[in-house]
Amino acid sequence: MAHVEPTGQIVTPPAHTDAYMDMSARRGMWSGFGHFTTWGSMLLILTVGYATFVITMGVPWIGALIGFAVFGVAVGLLMNMGGAWVATVVGL
Repeated sequence: MAHVEPTGQIVTPPAHTDAYMDMSARRGMWSGFGHFTTWGSMLLILTVGYATFVITMGVPWIGALIGFAVFGVAVGLLMNMGGAWVATVVGL
């Protein structure tokens, strides 16, 4: 035979269940995924925006840096990203 036949009883989850996954674990997973996506998206927006303003539009680098830092902190505060986000933007 090309495959192995199950030797014991096959147990399937009952209908309309969450496949035995703990709901707090599921919420934690999606919360972590949401935070990672938010942080990654904002860092990408700040990086590409800064590069676009400096390289293609001729904005002085210090002006673009300060402008995007203010923008990043403001958006982070509006999105409740916390003090770690503010420290990250200021550190960049």
